[in-house]
Amino acid sequence: MHRLLRRQLKKINYTKGDVLEKDFKIFLDLVEKAYRDDDEDREFLEHTLEVSSKEMHDLYEELEKKSRSKLAQSEARFRALAKHDTLTGISNRFSLEEELSRLISTSRRTKTQFALLFLDLDHFKNINDSLGHDFGDKLLKEVVNRVAPKLRKEDIFARLGGDEFVIVLTNIDETKLSIILEKIISLFRKHWEVDGHVLNISTSIGVVLYPKDGNEASELLKNADIAMYRAKELGRDKFSFFTQELNERIAYEIQLEEDMFHALKRAEFELHFQPKIEALSGKIVGAEALIRWNHPKFGFLLPHQFIELAEDHGYIIKIGEWVLSEANRVIKSINALNLSNEMHIAVNVSLKQLQVSEFYNIVQRALVGIKPSQLIIEITESVMAEDIDFALHLLQKIQKLGVKISMDDFGTGYSSLAYLTKLPIDSIKIDKSFVDEIPKDESNKKILIDTIIAMANTLDKCVIAEGVEHPYQRKYLQKKGCNYFQGYLFSKPIDEQNYMELLMKESL
Repeated sequence: MHRLLRRQLKKINYTKGDVLEKDFKIFLDLVEKAYRDDDEDREFLEHTLEVSSKEMHDLYEELEKKSRSKLAQSEARFRALAKHDTLTGISNRFSLEEELSRLISTSRRTKTQFALLFLDLDHFKNINDSLGHDFGDKLLKEVVNRVAPKLRKEDIFARLGGDEFVIVLTNIDETKLSIILEKIISLFRKHWEVDGHVLNISTSIGVVLYPKDGNEASELLKNADIAMYRAKELGRDKFSFFTQELNERIAYEIQLEEDMFHALKRAEFELHFQPKIEALSGKIVGAEALIRWNHPKFGFLLPHQFIELAEDHGYIIKIGEWVLSEANRVIKSINALNLSNEMHIAVNVSLKQLQVSEFYNIVQRALVGIKPSQLIIEITESVMAEDIDFALHLLQKIQKLGVKISMDDFGTGYSSLAYLTKLPIDSIKIDKSFVDEIPKDESNKKILIDTIIAMANTLDKCVIAEGVEHPYQRKYLQKKGCNYFQGYLFSKPIDEQNYMELLMKESL
């Protein structure tokens, strides 16, 4: 023990008089061990340090007191760090949940309400991607610097992470809430200057009220998040209140998203076909393939009920590949009928499908065993607006395979003459909204569809009119030089069996 003690004292470079100036940790361990061991060890330590038993006891008490003080300081600092966001200094998620729980208890007892606001910066990812995460962090600090001074002392301001913030307005008057929300929105509309960059920033806010929209902190945060995404859907730079109808819609979409994962394996998707009619002969020349989801719980779902969801969650790639494969199979079945006319099938393709590097190979596989001219790829104008150079290169490659390219819903989005002259487009499809403008009488009223048809004919593009429902519309379109029709006047979308029967009936 004596040799060990000497080595330990030497190791900490002890000299009498500097004990109280040191960090104490190693020495405290040493003193504590010797002081609590047998009398011989303690006597040796007292002799070595040249202090009395009382002085040794006092020294031990002093060391232990200082150690406890340092420990308490460390614990206090740790608690402070644990409850505050390290970037902005405001409350973090952990602290928010604690404060919300206390506020809920108080509000329940006093029968008062409060509002919880869920804020998310619009297009913040673009800022991080273009200017860097360090710049994004500085912007988040500026958000706190701008918003925090406008809040009351009793309100709560917290950062959940990323660009998500929560403001809790305590004891709020619901009649004045919209005015407060507009003021918060307007704070973000002012110019932001960060590191020499002047930015236009906006925020989307989801709003819930306690106790109407939830009784627990987790429920309030979830519902505010739902309302915030509704504000995004409405165009951003807005606030949206949570409603039960919104909650039911979100639950419905979550259910769809979960079921979509298994839908292909369970063969729940099927194609329906809307015949395309040649204007001059009135004969069927092909069809547009339209996907349907035979959902086991919600019944027969049309594309507008699930395609956007499929795009948002990445399922559209597999679904799109399945559609092309099914189109190939159906074309082969039609060819086996030995009809006098060669039939084609048009397939809608989204921007996200085109952006997949494998898309060209997927199209190639869809051509096995059929003539390339029997497959038409329909794209929308949004493809052109996103990246026209990328679209130009890919569509030229696909067209070289012999596949026809058609622009769907022409005139409803980003149309320009440049698209028609520059891109490899074989035909345009006029949206139903333009067909609906055709007058019932024989008036000479000028409508936009006249210009679209004339322009397409000048550029030697085929014109297909969608949504033809009345004989007078067909007559008008024939007169103007429209090449093909689709619509309920001829046939609604029908399943594969009925489409085959229709083709065989017409060939008789």
